[in-house]
Amino acid sequence: MPTYRNQAYTHVIDVRTKLEFWMGHVKGAECIPVDRLEEALATRGDIAKDARIIVYCASGGRSAVAATTMQRLGYRHVVNAGGYAQASKDIV
Repeated sequence: MPTYRNQAYTHVIDVRTKLEFWMGHVKGAECIPVDRLEEALATRGDIAKDARIIVYCASGGRSAVAATTMQRLGYRHVVNAGGYAQASKDIV
């Protein structure tokens, strides 16, 4: 289970494009591009509303949008880890 700032999380979501993800990502992350996030969450049953979730992107902008979107959809424990460079250091 990945940790971020000494807290355990069940999901790490990279909200960058598939190409950006392919070029490098945090170990254990899954790619759900921010522009497809709402649609993807609607069709998936494996990410519970009370799951502890980390989102990140390239610089923090898209992950901020993703975190806000997820919170609006009822996901209660979403943390924006910001950009990939920092997230790759902080998520272990």
